[in-house]
Amino acid sequence: MLGFLKIYSVKILLVFLLTVFNSVVTSQANIVPLDGEPFILKNWFIIKDSLTEGNLKIPPGELWTPISSHTLSDSGNWLIKTDIIISDSVKKEKILGLFVKNMISSFEIFWDGKEIAQNGILGSNRNTEQPGEYFFNIPLSQNITHSGNHSIIIRISNHHDDSFWKWYYGGIEIGSYESGLSIQYKTYFQSFLIIGLLSVSFLFNIFLYFARNRKLEHLLFSLICFIVLLDSVVFVAPIYFNASTTFIHLQYYLFSCFTLLFSSMLPIFFIYFFSFSRKLILLIVVLNITVMVLSAKLSGILSVFNIMSLTILIISTAIVGWAVKEKRENSIVILLGIAAGWISYLFNIAFMGLATIMVICVSFSIARQFAKSERAVGESKLKSAHLENELLKKNINPHFLLNTLTSIIAWLRKEPESAIKLVEALAAEFRMINQISSLSVITIKQEVEICRTHLEIMNYRRKSNFKLETIGLIDDEPIPPMIFHTLIENGLTHGYENKTDGTFTLSRNESTNGIQYCMLNDGDFNENGNPDSSGIGFNYIKGRLEEVFSGRWSFSSHQIDDGWETVIYIRNK
Repeated sequence: MLGFLKIYSVKILLVFLLTVFNSVVTSQANIVPLDGEPFILKNWFIIKDSLTEGNLKIPPGELWTPISSHTLSDSGNWLIKTDIIISDSVKKEKILGLFVKNMISSFEIFWDGKEIAQNGILGSNRNTEQPGEYFFNIPLSQNITHSGNHSIIIRISNHHDDSFWKWYYGGIEIGSYESGLSIQYKTYFQSFLIIGLLSVSFLFNIFLYFARNRKLEHLLFSLICFIVLLDSVVFVAPIYFNASTTFIHLQYYLFSCFTLLFSSMLPIFFIYFFSFSRKLILLIVVLNITVMVLSAKLSGILSVFNIMSLTILIISTAIVGWAVKEKRENSIVILLGIAAGWISYLFNIAFMGLATIMVICVSFSIARQFAKSERAVGESKLKSAHLENELLKKNINPHFLLNTLTSIIAWLRKEPESAIKLVEALAAEFRMINQISSLSVITIKQEVEICRTHLEIMNYRRKSNFKLETIGLIDDEPIPPMIFHTLIENGLTHGYENKTDGTFTLSRNESTNGIQYCMLNDGDFNENGNPDSSGIGFNYIKGRLEEVFSGRWSFSSHQIDDGWETVIYIRNK
């Protein structure tokens, strides 16, 4: 009885150990889904390959080392293997497939010890090795995909080690062959869609740059669109030519450059777009370079793009959040784009997708700004036409013409030569007014000439001696037309009814913040003779100043001890 119990106990122990062993093996093996998307094979083991000719001789199991704990070299010849479990027989209409992605340079694939595929030619050095094709997808025959345990061995040759991208960064997926191809087609279709959208955005912003006084923010954003566009083009480029696996090296370098440029230029664009301090630009560039270098050294190449995407989001969120706090125009719309970028990052959308979402949202905001600007231009043109009409009405009015013609008749009877000079002065003033009436700005030299011509007419009419003196003026400095002319007219009307001599003085003073023009006259002003600040003349001046120096001007006009003073101040941009 005791012997029976011992034998029975040993059997139970053996069953338990076999169960535990089986569970361990199963946990290390990859269970292949017969439906759904392919998945990346894991739990790889590695051993150095001697690359002997003939059939593959599989080394004993104890010589294999888990790839996660193995010190990998950049180039050489390797064998890697993993185990898979197909839990059920594959239906006739279903085909499993292997999808090798980003693995350099050439390799052979063995299924249960038998070679089923080869990509390129293996070699012991760079000269004898021939890299394989960039795209490598193979359908698996149903004769070998029966239910049960299987092993996959990849024989790798990598002597074209031309970048920081290594052969072991690649991956191998297994699953439904139809689903795998469908995912690849969708990925490249999305890339072509992105290329189309970014091409439109790039051309649109280039157009805006040349059409809107070469504003730097449009040039910056067109370059951002072009960078992401190139990123997409490089991604789909292998479709159009027979690229080898070594094309991955070029892709790596280009993707790294595009990532650094995008992560720097997008925040810089926001700084210009929201008119923040340019001192932040150098800080952003240095920060991005530092983050990229440190992430490559500390976290590895595979983490760089993910960390840089996070860096872009953090910096952009800070700048746009600041813009929202400052209530800058379009900041809310762009903040929504940043939020969409965070969502895409959390759902592990690639850098290209993240960049595209942000570009589209910012493009929408720029389009809104452009539409608003166009409306403002239209309104400005209407206002300018109204001001032009007011200018003509103000200077060619029946009262002025009647008095001037009466003076001409009187001079013709007494002094014909003086009458001729009066007609010439009147014609000169009308000619100059006609030339500038449609302009939004003229030079200060032209303005002074019109003012002096008008004073010459009034001297003939009133038999007086009015003059204009100038101090510190710059001849070619632009100003709205007829604003000082209007001040002189107002001064003559209200301050010189009983005076035949008068001096108008126009001076210019410049400070670090702007330019101040001051018009003084020595007229006699009383309560009834004071110019009305809400009159047509002053309204015309204010309208012209707003048209040219929108929001950057101030106007004051008041009586002083010995006459009248008007001050126009124009702030720098």
